[in-house]
Amino acid sequence: MVLIITPSSIKKDEPQVWCDLFEVGLDRLHLRKPESNPTQVGKLLEKLPEKYHSKIVLHRYPELLDEFNLGGYHHRSKEDLQKNINGTISRSFHYLEELKSNSESLDYCFFGPVYESISKKGYLPRVSLPELGAALHSNHKEQRSQVYALGGVRRKKIPELFDLGFDGVALFGSIWGKKDPVLAFEKYLYIERSTWGKKEKEQSLIKRLFTPE
Repeated sequence: MVLIITPSSIKKDEPQVWCDLFEVGLDRLHLRKPESNPTQVGKLLEKLPEKYHSKIVLHRYPELLDEFNLGGYHHRSKEDLQKNINGTISRSFHYLEELKSNSESLDYCFFGPVYESISKKGYLPRVSLPELGAALHSNHKEQRSQVYALGGVRRKKIPELFDLGFDGVALFGSIWGKKDPVLAFEKYLYIERSTWGKKEKEQSLIKRLFTPE
């Protein structure tokens, strides 16, 4: 339900921070390094224990999928869909029409910015929350791919995002902008589990109330 996108540039001791995040409960890390080259990204992966490789989803540099047994590949909005991927296939959407018209078989997608971006000043939403909620409702009704909220995601926004119909959240500035990224993630994880647990209880209650005896 909660995943993290890496910083754009390579940071000191970054693989160790990834390990710490996995240890406290992170299931999926999106490795996005647009300011680096494939060789540099490959060296980062070599420093990461292989037991965590399946939790890594790669952005760009699909050639590295032949060298490392990773968890999936994430496409930019206009990038050609990679074939024969071992793991998840996902994509980013930034316009509502892209989300509504998508017919690809994706495991999940990102949509954003939902709120004003934390890391990119002036990067504002292009669609209102009511419009977005309607599109997400239609998406669920048609049983299409899961949608993760991206952009301006703060802890206090998680209940609202789940109520809108998002299946999860993708974190970036709210994690790497903190002095202790691992602690910041743990706080998000607590909110996510509490919110999702409450939602499951409500759904279970509704089901029991309306199930014929």
